[in-house]
Amino acid sequence: MNDGLVIKQEANFYSVSIADQVYLCSMRANLKKAGEIIKVGDRVRLEELEAERPVIAEIYPRTTELHKPAVANVNQVLIVMSCLQPDFNFLLVDRLLLAIKYEGLDPVLCISKADLMDAELEEYLTEEYAAFEPLIVSVATGAGLDALRQRLVGKVSVLAGASGTGKSSMINQLNPEIHLQVGEVNQLGIGKHTTRHVSLHRVDHADGIGWVADSPGFNNLGIPPIDPQELCGYYPEFEPFLGGQCFFGDCLHRFENGCAVKDSVDTESERFYNYLRLLTEAEEGFRERTDAGKTEGLTKRAVGKNQRDQVLKLGTVGRARSRRVHRQIIEQVGNWSDIDEESLEELAPDEWRI
Repeated sequence: MNDGLVIKQEANFYSVSIADQVYLCSMRANLKKAGEIIKVGDRVRLEELEAERPVIAEIYPRTTELHKPAVANVNQVLIVMSCLQPDFNFLLVDRLLLAIKYEGLDPVLCISKADLMDAELEEYLTEEYAAFEPLIVSVATGAGLDALRQRLVGKVSVLAGASGTGKSSMINQLNPEIHLQVGEVNQLGIGKHTTRHVSLHRVDHADGIGWVADSPGFNNLGIPPIDPQELCGYYPEFEPFLGGQCFFGDCLHRFENGCAVKDSVDTESERFYNYLRLLTEAEEGFRERTDAGKTEGLTKRAVGKNQRDQVLKLGTVGRARSRRVHRQIIEQVGNWSDIDEESLEELAPDEWRI
């Protein structure tokens, strides 16, 4: 079989993995003419394997597609967040969890730098995100790496999280043949971006193979365009208390009386606090989209009314002269000075030339 996986892109060339071989390939001309775009993670069919530069002859349909980072056929997103140095960012984690579930992918929460964490902090973070069964990993001691490898086998995963949380270090540990640049955390606890391009790295465990992409780090993430009423559905810890259990049918689980969610979950937790923050953002985004839609509708109606007014005005003056009539008027005039000003104003600028 000549089917492979695109693991890296460099300019107009693509690294494609087939079994234990990696081929540097180009795209067939007919795919370029058709406007096809190859992404890291694409499943492709190669031809001319014996040539110096094999060609990608076919791109198989994608099951999923991310645009930032640009990776195809992703199964899950591994959120890597350090417990310390830099400190655990609850809001960023909750934003990532929401964005990943919105894209229809499975999130896996990995808490890194566990060697810096005491038992109390570990218990707190584990309880806070119990619904996601977080992995506790330390690159320095190797703790939790086997459990992580097991979660990666048989899947294409993307690592996401703030810069400096240890994503590149983790990949280096998972595959000793990889030597990704590792950044340092400054005195303000902010990590430096070290990943510039997306590429897939192979992870072997037992008899299985997995692929993981280290995406460029980021610290800010907007909320997806969701209805405020739908936000609670992205919180698995709320699920047992939804489905009409609240007194009000349109309950947002914020300050309403008779709210089954508020009466059952820990409203003092970071998760619930961030839910309220994201709910406010979802409402603001919903209002902006609604207002934009109204403005667009008003603009269309105004333009339509203006066009109708122009048609009515034209009907009162008389039928517009055709291009041929304009030409005849000019041809019948021997001297431009014989044209009166009113006739000249009726001519369009492009009719002044014969």
